Amino acid sequence: MTSSQGEMRELYPVTGEAYRYRIEDRECHCTFNLEFEAGTGFKPGPTLSIESRETGEGLCRTESGQSYAFAWAWVGLELHVWLDGALFVFQRAVTRRRSNVRATEAPRDVVSPMPGVVLEVLVRKGDRVEVNQTVVVIESMKMELVITPSRSGVVRNVEVHSGQLVERGMRLLEIAPEGDA
Repeated sequence: MTSSQGEMRELYPVTGEAYRYRIEDRECHCTFNLEFEAGTGFKPGPTLSIESRETGEGLCRTESGQSYAFAWAWVGLELHVWLDGALFVFQRAVTRRRSNVRATEAPRDVVSPMPGVVLEVLVRKGDRVEVNQTVVVIESMKMELVITPSRSGVVRNVEVHSGQLVERGMRLLEIAPEGDA
């Protein structure tokens, strides 16, 4: 049995949410314990029982007994998880030595989490947007992904248009804090 633990921050669909994890791995089966950041510290979260079918695929069971098919892939320091048809992207939290500021703070850019084709751009330059508001819809791997900003503000630039091919990490929009636009 091997164990590992660490901290991750969610990049997509919600940016900045922090999680602590502990994994106990036993040949084709592991237990995944999560803790959520809550104001002054971390609070206990769910425990997931994961059975690995193949590399990158598995079946996840919650404490309540519900089962979900999922797939995952590591892309550098990012963990891409497809759970029951939804995409989640996490990044290992890295602390900068001098300032102790998290390297995964909410950026101004709204970027594509994976390569695809832009189906719709739902905002224009100057529009006010809120966290988790759908701003762009992308088709990737025969799935529609709704893209949301990680911060509220005003759209400073729209970098894409319907029908455009985009690469993973490509800037779709730039969001400025209200008053800076």
